[in-house]
Amino acid sequence: MSCYYNEIQGMCIEGNFWQVNPVTGANWTAESAAEYIASYEPKEIDQLQVNKGEAVERIKAAVAKRLTSTFWRVERAQERLELAKLGSNDALIVAATETLQSELLMREKLREASNLAELDVADITDINELNLFNFIPEEYMG
Repeated sequence: MSCYYNEIQGMCIEGNFWQVNPVTGANWTAESAAEYIASYEPKEIDQLQVNKGEAVERIKAAVAKRLTSTFWRVERAQERLELAKLGSNDALIVAATETLQSELLMREKLREASNLAELDVADITDINELNLFNFIPEEYMG
């Protein structure tokens, strides 16, 4: 980005106008504006960090989509457990409990896979390697 001074609008720093010096809080003068511009170093956009953030968001979105689209399985397992309890059938209660537990464990494994993938993204130091990264939950669910 850039930095320049306009007598009416003030100092433009990174696209935002400042009526006062953001460091000192003093009003701009021709001299202080010139000094600021001379010492100004633009913020560098770290494209790797930007891409890492986008990769993490894609991971989170994929997991959220899968959790949402498979929630019906948890609801069905809960309903079957309640029916088994109402019928007082111990064998059905055990089977329904195991089914519910299995569904909940799969959801937890998916969340853990997401966490592991996010750690992998954080460890990437090369933008080309990051661009090749593709989150496949099953690869992390081992």
